[in-house]
Amino acid sequence: MRTNEFGQPIGDAISFAGAMMPEPVNLTGRTVLVVPLDENQGDAFYERIFSPECDESIMTYSTHDLYPDRPAFDSGFASMIASRDPLFFAILRKPSASDLGIGRLAGGENSYLRELVKLDRSSDLLGMYALMRIRADMGSVEMGHVIYTRELQRSRQATEAQYLMARHVFEDLGYRRYEWKCDSLNAPSRAAALRLGFKAEGRFRNDMVYKGRTRDTDWFSVTDSEWPAMKERLETWLEDDNFDQVGRQKRRLQDC
Repeated sequence: MRTNEFGQPIGDAISFAGAMMPEPVNLTGRTVLVVPLDENQGDAFYERIFSPECDESIMTYSTHDLYPDRPAFDSGFASMIASRDPLFFAILRKPSASDLGIGRLAGGENSYLRELVKLDRSSDLLGMYALMRIRADMGSVEMGHVIYTRELQRSRQATEAQYLMARHVFEDLGYRRYEWKCDSLNAPSRAAALRLGFKAEGRFRNDMVYKGRTRDTDWFSVTDSEWPAMKERLETWLEDDNFDQVGRQKRRLQDC
């Protein structure tokens, strides 16, 4: 262990000039496309996630709620679009070029992405998440505001969406620490964090008051030194040959 001139233990020396601030970007996977929020997605978000007719149970552990009407949603959605911390992203199903009716694109992947981003069909929206508590100078950022439709929950697409953002955080932006926090009673979120490879760090008691109730918050993280092994596991699990013809996994992530 390293010590200072007084014989006291101190942390390892590090040369770190800070990470990059996240910007609105498109992230492309095999099964999903992650894109920044924009006003063209309003109808889809209202119809699939936030209208009074939507599944309220997916909001139980979220700081978000269903909106009482469209004007209230439009105001709230505009605030999310304008926000930079949290920086919100939509998770979209990635259809094939033939699904789009555009055949083989002369412009390659970039043209394909442009067509995907233009999509305004509510059925293509699977969920949302955000990068938040952004401390670029310290190299720390949190994954939060996670809302998955029933279709996205416990799916290959959900895992890939999380993989894409983690890779972006560590490899493109240069962060040292990636956080995940949730209500201690939110068992699915706790299980998801551990399955992906985040490490449990403990519980902050009486951490928040939301929706008229108290919340203990469980903390999880993955560090830059842990990312390569986590990445290898995720990429192995996400390979096409790990899924049968109806999309069922052959090997569990924890077995990869």
